[in-house]
Amino acid sequence: MYTMTIAFTTFFFAFLAIKFCKPVAVEMGLVDKPNERKQHSGHIPLIGGISIFIAVLAASLLWLPDTLELRMYLIASAMMVFIGALDDRFDLRVRIRIVGQIIVASLMIYGVGGYVSNLGNLFNQGDVTLGSMGILFTYIGIIVVINAYNMMDGIDGLIGSLSINTFTAIAILFIMSGQTTYLSYPLIIATAIMPYLMFNLGLFDKVFGEDTKKIFMGDAGSMFVGLSVIWLLTMGTQGEQASFRPVTALWICAIPLMDMLAVVFRRYKKGKSPFKPGRDHLHHILQRTGLSSKQTLVLISTIAVVFSGIGLLGEYFEIAESIMLISFITLFMLYNLIIKAITK
Repeated sequence: MYTMTIAFTTFFFAFLAIKFCKPVAVEMGLVDKPNERKQHSGHIPLIGGISIFIAVLAASLLWLPDTLELRMYLIASAMMVFIGALDDRFDLRVRIRIVGQIIVASLMIYGVGGYVSNLGNLFNQGDVTLGSMGILFTYIGIIVVINAYNMMDGIDGLIGSLSINTFTAIAILFIMSGQTTYLSYPLIIATAIMPYLMFNLGLFDKVFGEDTKKIFMGDAGSMFVGLSVIWLLTMGTQGEQASFRPVTALWICAIPLMDMLAVVFRRYKKGKSPFKPGRDHLHHILQRTGLSSKQTLVLISTIAVVFSGIGLLGEYFEIAESIMLISFITLFMLYNLIIKAITK
């Protein structure tokens, strides 16, 4: 009953935030305009991420205990959303975005001591510990995950579906471990994303009419989602109350990670900036094969669920971390070969 109350409250706040923010976004020019890379019609309000954060903030302050972790998370998230909103409105330079992400990462690392110091028993020789290098590793990991989810926001419903899949998998991992300290976090975030996803896909149109035309998440939302993912993964895999193994984290966010790493590698080989926008992501490639946007969405979302399922099963049956790691690397190599074949 308590969980249902939190979910209902979060959904309600997210829905209200969308209805309130849409006219404000249009008035302020916080809209996405079509161009050579963005093939949509009309000016679409970029308020999905802002509405999600408002709902998470309201539900967290209302229902969750006041802890240092919660305060630092909300402050870091607010900064991330603000930087993302500025990028949505003014198209910030990559360097400015990265500096902002580093500042936000510092709140997590030094504010609550949340950094990756243990990678688990990856080679059957005992746990791989990073010591002080864990701080640098965490900075890199935060930037990678934030931008991995940011890069997946390319077709309607994709970033929302992948995010809900990831947060649901994290919640299941917390339940499986019996460690429920952070369980409410992924449940609240996943629920806050649902109204955005419904508006983005036009599921409310028949009920509420034309006033509910689609909205986009924007960089404010995709970077907030990425930050939340890496924050929860770090809290869930590190420390004395670790709930699941670090290698499992690779599987529950496999699609964003694989896509980003593959894109960065391809662009590096061509001498291009890895952060420059382009139409060489997985969803773009699949669409060029003849799949529609909806077919692409269903296919990628299904694969993401399967990958998360593999991670959950590996955790449940305690499959050796070395096997899970080798399997992931093998899958990534296969992924690159398939994408290369499709592209040709």
